[in-house]
Amino acid sequence: MGYDLSITRDPIWTGRPGRSLTLEEWFNVIQRDDELCFALSSEPRKYPSCDAEWLAHPKPEEAPHGTFFVWGGGDVICKYPDEHQMIKMVRISRKLNAIVIGDNGERYDLDENGKLVVHDESAPPPSPRPVTYGIGCNPCEKFTKAVAASKTPDGLMFYQWYLGLITAVNAMRYEDGKSVMTFPLTPEFIREDQIFLAQYCQEHPERLFHRAALALLQLRLARCGS
Repeated sequence: MGYDLSITRDPIWTGRPGRSLTLEEWFNVIQRDDELCFALSSEPRKYPSCDAEWLAHPKPEEAPHGTFFVWGGGDVICKYPDEHQMIKMVRISRKLNAIVIGDNGERYDLDENGKLVVHDESAPPPSPRPVTYGIGCNPCEKFTKAVAASKTPDGLMFYQWYLGLITAVNAMRYEDGKSVMTFPLTPEFIREDQIFLAQYCQEHPERLFHRAALALLQLRLARCGS
């Protein structure tokens, strides 16, 4: 099981209205930071890199998954980060007016002495955090079991919860004057959604289902060109 950290401006996590990170902003950070360089992809002619390599890691040979920061379509992600990478991500996030979030919604920051601190339920972050209710608070493992038990309605309840999330995000986008997401809820479209959710939850059984729902939402937003 992996653990990812994300630099994000997603209102769902920041509690603030605003647009997601853009490639232009991320490229600007890479170009202006002497500690970062573009990481070449394995097929640069077809897939120019959107990722960065951190050149100033004090012990790169000990970095669990390399010293890379990966563009995730609106977020910057680091897989299996060590403490050095976490601190660097917080510093990058400040340049982007963003925050650093872990897989379970915990927020990473630096104290006045530059030491890493983690805000959890016992130490709430300075900015408001979203509160999740309902079946989406269950771990992905429970969704996987619900889908396997086809005679129970729980699998459908998870998907209905996801549609409720879409409805809420559309309401926010409408209030902000943005285009709303519209989908053809055909059997084929729903099946594609369910396959995505099932694969995500099989790969990340320990994460909460709302993380799978957010990942699918981001995919649908990207395909809508929003």
